[in-house]
Amino acid sequence: MSASNREIQLRKTCQLYAYVLTSLGQEVEYALEECANSYDYPIDCVKDLYTTLKDLDSETFEKIVHNENAPEAHDLANWWKMYQIYIPVPKSQRD
Repeated sequence: MSASNREIQLRKTCQLYAYVLTSLGQEVEYALEECANSYDYPIDCVKDLYTTLKDLDSETFEKIVHNENAPEAHDLANWWKMYQIYIPVPKSQRD
């Protein structure tokens, strides 16, 4: 059976989050590694990835997201751009 679109997206997000954590010299938890390497253990780390990127200083953000030597960086830059476009707007800020 092939992976669903959601499973594919969850895995890709885990891969990107693992790349960011590794770039920051932080430990990648076992569950995140499993998600990044397999469709069998999906976890939703979108909020964690977003928060980590949002909290970076601009220099570190540029080094990680626009790193020409890391193939993941291009995908991460695209992910960030799309997240910025489709970020959910809280009910309190609507209208």
